Amino acid sequence: MRRPRLRLSPQRLVLNGLVLLALLAGCDRSPEEPQAPADTPSSEPLQQTEPEQEAATARAWQLGGDWLEAAQAECRELHRELETFLDQPEEAALERTRAQWHQCHDRWHRLAPLLALSESNPGLFGELERMAFNIDAHPLQPGYLDALPQYPHSGIVNDITLDIKADTLRDQHGLTDSTDVSLGLHAIEFLLWGETGKRPVSDYQRQTRAEDENLDKELTQEKLPRNRRRELVLLLSNLLQDDLQSMHRQWTSESGHLQQTYRQLRPASQLQLLKGAARQLLEQQLVTELQTLSDPELAHNRFAGEGLRPILSALQGLQTLMTQGEQPLTQWLGEPEATAQWREQLETIPADLQEAKASDDEFSPDALTSQLLLLGTFLQPVNDLEAVAP
Repeated sequence: MRRPRLRLSPQRLVLNGLVLLALLAGCDRSPEEPQAPADTPSSEPLQQTEPEQEAATARAWQLGGDWLEAAQAECRELHRELETFLDQPEEAALERTRAQWHQCHDRWHRLAPLLALSESNPGLFGELERMAFNIDAHPLQPGYLDALPQYPHSGIVNDITLDIKADTLRDQHGLTDSTDVSLGLHAIEFLLWGETGKRPVSDYQRQTRAEDENLDKELTQEKLPRNRRRELVLLLSNLLQDDLQSMHRQWTSESGHLQQTYRQLRPASQLQLLKGAARQLLEQQLVTELQTLSDPELAHNRFAGEGLRPILSALQGLQTLMTQGEQPLTQWLGEPEATAQWREQLETIPADLQEAKASDDEFSPDALTSQLLLLGTFLQPVNDLEAVAP
């Protein structure tokens, strides 16, 4: 599959980066809240709570619920397109389903700056990693799910000893390795695109008899490969909606563990968590995404292509999280002049990516990697908050 060729102007990034670096070097980088010594309990207040800060950190968490709700809506639409395609398998319907998969995946990745809490602070938000693994696990072993040209009878699709049921798929997900993926967006991606990105519509046409000479001629219709594939992809779509709904409930319900964990922290501690997650996203996750773009086995959208889309969506989410609202989080990041330049850069990168994507120019991952790392250095390091503040 041809991967989009995008270019973000290295000259523009380097120039902007030098300006930001000069500002960072010239400003006082002392954290607004003094770092607690290692033997100080993390429940100690980092600074006196300000109403504006409390409103800002509450809004940040609410954004996560809004993004999850938007992802649910897009994935419901994906399910409708999938049902239409399976009812009458045609090329146009398959292309619409694939396009809607991208929309669902993009919406999910708006949540990336908050999902990064699971890595920046696993002591408090390790549960997020498990939830995200059910929704967006990648990379995957394609032969674990379906046939490959060199292994035409591999995968769950062809293993008639495994029933196509929710319990089966959940049991098989991550069974022996993280690449044993049988749930989520990328399992659906592989089933829609195939290993080469060119799965034919015929793979989803209803099957009435065993056409392969190596198949048992006595197989019932529901056990024939194409019919099992049809059943599998539809069930995966249903389970994806269930997992998104479960996460949304945990995020927004007063009894939800995720919300309780966040709400019990002081706003100053919440701000520290959000800054740490943003730095994790910029310096680790997105840089890794860029590095894997050239690796066909590790690239995020390995089968669907357009590997910059999740990066762009995550940056758009970070921009909204940090800069939008009446009380943006950026006002507590550092010196005003340096913060203004940092904010400008954060707002510029997604716009540049969109422009480059629209013009189909070449893309320089090294230039963007340098800019992301520079943006990450501006965010103060945070202590790992293992205890919930009262």
